[in-house]
Amino acid sequence: MESKIIVFLEHKTTNWHDLEKSFQDHNFVVIHADSEKEAVDLIENSTADAVLADWKYGKINIHYFVKMINDLSGKTVVFVRADQLNYRDQISLLEQGVDECFDESLPADVLAAKVSALLRRISIAKQEKRTLKAKDVVINLDTHEVRKGDKLIDLTFTQFKILYLLASRRDYVFSRDEILSKVWGKNSFVTDRTVDVHVKRLREKLGEKNKSSDYIQTIHGLGYRFA
Repeated sequence: MESKIIVFLEHKTTNWHDLEKSFQDHNFVVIHADSEKEAVDLIENSTADAVLADWKYGKINIHYFVKMINDLSGKTVVFVRADQLNYRDQISLLEQGVDECFDESLPADVLAAKVSALLRRISIAKQEKRTLKAKDVVINLDTHEVRKGDKLIDLTFTQFKILYLLASRRDYVFSRDEILSKVWGKNSFVTDRTVDVHVKRLREKLGEKNKSSDYIQTIHGLGYRFA
């Protein structure tokens, strides 16, 4: 399992030794910071996955702290640990950009397990946002890979863009002019015939040869849609 990096933003009066041990047991690399600025510097230099801040009234400007972190990359998750958090405090912290709040009474090993589980779910959610699934076709926006079932489909970049465009709005009929504008650009000199040729080749690579296919359908007089 890959290690996660977490920054502890703590006060010198707080004993975090047990907490650090529990996080290390859950495969975290723990880095300590004594101030918001030091925490932000550490996050920037270490590409930390998360920060766990020891929140005390008047000690940390959470809104400013979260903004500084998000200005770096927006990828670092912010957790807050505080003593006797009431519902109003929790709502206020969450509205200011904190991802999750924990009460100090929570046992160290339980807190570490919760943070680990939350980061895992957040990571999965982010990955899912970068993929698009339509039927058994999966389009990966990061790698520009397309899979049909277990088979990797070799597409040109233009074919990839056409497929993603059609699959992103299933059952919507894109006119040839819309496809030309969104794939090639408004000032392109490409003709409708070029769209037809690319769609034909795209269908062949998806394993289909009929115009009324299970994937890309021709709507006569209108254009194409992903069924």
